[in-house]
Amino acid sequence: MSWPIKFRAVSFAVTMGVTITESVMGSIPIALVLWYFDLASGRTIMEVIVVVVAAVSLSISIYSHVRPAHFPTRAPGEGVL
Repeated sequence: MSWPIKFRAVSFAVTMGVTITESVMGSIPIALVLWYFDLASGRTIMEVIVVVVAAVSLSISIYSHVRPAHFPTRAPGEGVL
């Protein structure tokens, strides 16, 4: 059974929100270290984080919502009298 398009859109939006939050929270310590040791400017760090967060979130969300459904199949000879 497939979900209606409204539920699919809501599920995709929620998944995007969760993965964006997780990606940002995971990248904060790396960004702080790069900034603290003056390895990158704040602007560069923000640009890289935006790109990485968008790529990770989209790849996770699209894969989890677009993959084909696997329907259970009968074993050979099952259901035969």
